[in-house]
Amino acid sequence: MKHLTPSALLAHAKSEAGRRAIRYVATSGIGVVGTQVLLFLFLHGFHWKPVVSNFTAVTLMSVPAFLLNKYWVWGKRGRAHMRREVLPFWLFTVAGWILSTLAVMLVVSVTKDASNPDLVDGNKYAVQAANIAGFGILWILKYLFLDKIMFGPEHHTPYDEDIELEAAGLPTELDA
Repeated sequence: MKHLTPSALLAHAKSEAGRRAIRYVATSGIGVVGTQVLLFLFLHGFHWKPVVSNFTAVTLMSVPAFLLNKYWVWGKRGRAHMRREVLPFWLFTVAGWILSTLAVMLVVSVTKDASNPDLVDGNKYAVQAANIAGFGILWILKYLFLDKIMFGPEHHTPYDEDIELEAAGLPTELDA
């Protein structure tokens, strides 16, 4: 357990990998807060149904989450490549939405009470907690995927050159 000592953690936080992990946590925090604010607005302000509120909040926050992850956390530049960056990121977003929606549906079924006007669609605060739980399950897996496969610093594959060639209007390896 020598890697969990305060000095080892501080040294890691000063490394590029540690700073990247800190940026990922900050970006995730921004995403959670933004999603929760939107979810609160949709549930309590607009009185939308929980599943619709969850879907809309997740969808709206996915765009800034992608942009922050690509450009700030991993420092990638250039336009987003649909097949190699946007689609994999959206697959994780959809997986999180599915898990959070299942959790929301479960919470609604457990907490709804037709005799109480405030609980006709379930406990709205429990719905917000269910949204966090659904995405929390995928959070670590998503970081590992983004860091090791999609955006990580050691990740330099032919597609990086393909993006540059596409931007220049030249044929790529994938076109061959």
